[in-house]
Amino acid sequence: MDFYNKSIENSIKILNSNKVMGLGLKEQKLSAEKFGKNLLSKRKKQTFIARFFSALKEPMLLILLFSLVIAFGTNLGKLLKTGQGDFSECVGILVAVSISVIITLIMEGSSEKAFELLNGIYDNILVKVIRSGEIITIKQQDVLVGDILIVESGDKIIADGRLIESQDLLIDESALTGESQPLRKDASKVYSNSLPLAERKNCVYSGTFVVGGNGKILVTDIGDKTVMGSIAGELSQTKEKDSPLQSKLAKLGKIITTIGACTAVIVFIISAVRLYVQGSLSFDSIQELFISCIVLIVAAVPEGLPTIVAVSLALNMIKLAKSNALIKKMTATETAGAVSIICSDKTGTLTQNKMRVVSICYNNACSENKSDINEVLKQNFVLNSTADIIKHGKSFEEIGSATECALLYSYQRNKKHKHYIQYRKDFQVLDRQPFSSQTKFMTTTIAIADKKRTLLKGAGEIVLDMCQLSIEQKNIVKNQMSIHQKMARRVICFAHKDDSGVEGFIYDGFVAIADPVRKEAYKAVYDCKKAGIKVKILTGDNKITAYAIAKELKVAEHESQVIECSELERLDDESLKKILPKIRVIARSTPSIKLRVVRVLKSMGEVVAVTGDGINDAPAIRHADVGFAMGISGSDISKEAADIVLLDDSFATVVKSIAFGRNVYKNLQRFILFQLSVNLSALLFITVCAIMNLPSPFNTLQLLWINLIMDGPPALTLVLESANSKVMNYKPVKRTDGIVGLSMLLRMIFNGVFVAFIMITQYLFNFLHLDVKEMSGGLFTLFIMFQLFNAFNCRELGYNSIFRGIGKNKIMVITFGCVFLLHFIIVQVLYKLFAVSPLCLLSWLKIISISFTIVLVSELYKLIYRKFVKDKRRFLVKGK
Repeated sequence: MDFYNKSIENSIKILNSNKVMGLGLKEQKLSAEKFGKNLLSKRKKQTFIARFFSALKEPMLLILLFSLVIAFGTNLGKLLKTGQGDFSECVGILVAVSISVIITLIMEGSSEKAFELLNGIYDNILVKVIRSGEIITIKQQDVLVGDILIVESGDKIIADGRLIESQDLLIDESALTGESQPLRKDASKVYSNSLPLAERKNCVYSGTFVVGGNGKILVTDIGDKTVMGSIAGELSQTKEKDSPLQSKLAKLGKIITTIGACTAVIVFIISAVRLYVQGSLSFDSIQELFISCIVLIVAAVPEGLPTIVAVSLALNMIKLAKSNALIKKMTATETAGAVSIICSDKTGTLTQNKMRVVSICYNNACSENKSDINEVLKQNFVLNSTADIIKHGKSFEEIGSATECALLYSYQRNKKHKHYIQYRKDFQVLDRQPFSSQTKFMTTTIAIADKKRTLLKGAGEIVLDMCQLSIEQKNIVKNQMSIHQKMARRVICFAHKDDSGVEGFIYDGFVAIADPVRKEAYKAVYDCKKAGIKVKILTGDNKITAYAIAKELKVAEHESQVIECSELERLDDESLKKILPKIRVIARSTPSIKLRVVRVLKSMGEVVAVTGDGINDAPAIRHADVGFAMGISGSDISKEAADIVLLDDSFATVVKSIAFGRNVYKNLQRFILFQLSVNLSALLFITVCAIMNLPSPFNTLQLLWINLIMDGPPALTLVLESANSKVMNYKPVKRTDGIVGLSMLLRMIFNGVFVAFIMITQYLFNFLHLDVKEMSGGLFTLFIMFQLFNAFNCRELGYNSIFRGIGKNKIMVITFGCVFLLHFIIVQVLYKLFAVSPLCLLSWLKIISISFTIVLVSELYKLIYRKFVKDKRRFLVKGK
């Protein structure tokens, strides 16, 4: 039930409480039975076994497990029947699955910690309540609905409530609403219209802080029923779907398995017909044929893919950590690269969440860098203030009004000035009238030599009316102030009066105070636009402030692109989908509307990132495709809910993470292009041999060595390619796009068919004219060399030559050399173990030369494309 639209008396009556006496013993018992304790409910934690089986549900892993069962069963049958069985493929699949599951189990659990931290917010907090007419101190968990809480400056609010008394009460709600400035509360207010949480001046909410004044609160909601409780409920839920990468890999795995199965069926039918025609069809021959087809299916499955993906993401986690981005969820490394929309909080993310003087105006001139102010303004900044700034190591604690602290920072910015504490000691304060919501100004009287000086600061129009200024002079100052007010800046005016019989004050100037935009945010937003990434600001601030920041960052060009949360709440999801593409800023955003916007954008096919630092951002951060939290200024809850924590609180690091993610995606495409090319060439080669009833070209040990090259160090070097400087010049990959694009597919087919054709031709016709004894070792070496050169080929996904940056990936060059040396030792020294004969020098040269043709043919294709297709496109564009 909402209480902002109810009077104090009505609210007390509804909750069966008493303004003076509080809850009596009978009422306490009834409230405890009806509403329970002020605690957040704890979810039942998943057991290790449940988490283990959950990790095994990955589609790619299920395909591998299916392949494992088939491979183990067929080889066990072989072992029992013939005494021979090849379990190397089974071991490879088991290792791949194990690595993937182990990494998943280690990286899970962030939501559990986030939920526990929410309860930890209130641990060991004691609060003052009125019960049976007495003021007593109780633990926060014992607070009941209907209790009367007493709060003062420095207290933490531990329940939602309706104010019944307030005296200059200031509440910092930034962590919950995103509102950058403390909100002045007023118990006497009663609202008739629906209002967002940030505008309810007669209510307070758990998780916020009292920064000034005092008051009494009628507790209306506790535990799970508070605004904080609803956030806890959202955090306890798991994300709705897999990451874009997981979905794409699952789809790829299904397609590969289907192709492998269809190929096996075709081979089985053709071979069975051939056996029938030859008159050798029998149970044993069919059984042998069935086992061969099962092996064919297993061979088509890229068992190294999950392992390589895990290793690639883990290595890039380390790289990003060095760039101030701490990755908590591995798939977030790649998902960041697919981001198409960033929903960013304003306060503490795009801005500093620190009120600072951004302009000082006096003597009819304004400056944003002015620090050499006159003596009277120094006195007003420092002496007409009760604020303090305490240094704790490298951080600062601000005590008092955020506005007064901003003035102290501005004074202290001039290194020539004394420290403000020393400056205060030079003067005697005779009298002080604190700021109040009624007067809207503050005065301090000081002694200067043998006279008194009264310093005045406050709201612009109020102070100007107290000064000796002509109407024309006042209008000039008001026009200057209005420029800053339109930019959503707070204006504070200054004046003074000496004890000389003059009645009016002397006008001294004014300052504009705002939460400044982070310096790096300008370029970061520009880089996002250049990369085809849309930026939306979801803030708890009002419409004017939100638009001012959005306009400054060039996120929004006009006011029609800004909308208030209340306008969106009335729309259904279909209507929301229609207007969201036009909206750049959502003001007065609540945790629920942020979460709803994220879910709707995801349903529209967008890959959504959310950045934020407050508790109010946590649900949206948790349910985004990738959530970013500020590591320094961010709340513990937002950091635990996030996938990536920005250690430097820089929005620019978000852009770095996206660039890294895009490179990770490209590297995975390079690996997939390589492995599927190898798989396709092997599949075609083995299929043709099976159809033609030829002996298997490779034995068990040779296949093991081929698998090592496919899934081992040579393949891994492809995912270590450094980022291209142009990676942020392209539009993001769509959620619906497959990881294998058309150009990749054509290259894969071309490479696979080319290698298979050469291998089959050599097997059937020996066009290299190798010695009969060298045939087995020659085929084995030819296939290995093809794959090594093909790995180099796969470094370039586009149409540029691989020779341009061949030395950049030094690890690949070294690995290539080492693998070639090992294979040379295998063929020339360990030939008996691998059942081959050594090759002569001429045979080596022939094999290396013919296998290098895959690079030459690929380079020729790319050259033709660059010279004719690409140039023709440029010509057509210019012609237009």
